[in-house]
Amino acid sequence: MNGKERKRPPKVEEWRGVGSLGTIGLEVVLSIAFGYFGGRWLDGKFGTEPYLAILGFCFGIGAAVRAFQRALREMKAQAEREEREQGNPLPRYDAPDERKDEPPITKADDEGTNNDDGKGGA
Repeated sequence: MNGKERKRPPKVEEWRGVGSLGTIGLEVVLSIAFGYFGGRWLDGKFGTEPYLAILGFCFGIGAAVRAFQRALREMKAQAEREEREQGNPLPRYDAPDERKDEPPITKADDEGTNNDDGKGGA
């Protein structure tokens, strides 16, 4: 395209991401099913009843794991690309006191709430 990149509208990019994430479940299920039923078919041809079905199932799981890893790699690359282009988003809260979770307890805070005066006993 003569060195010019065509920029897609934001809605198209969002739906493209949803579509690629939606297909990972289908890809996982189909790879496992294809491996298992392919192994069963080969078992029927060669008379090796459960062995090739189990082997096909294991290969299907391996293919599903690879598909999941590939999708994860693509999502990370897309997130890094968006971060480079748009920067980090602003936080969803305005001030630290608006946060719902409490800050972590430090050792100084923990020592301040201790009522033990150093003497043994209760």
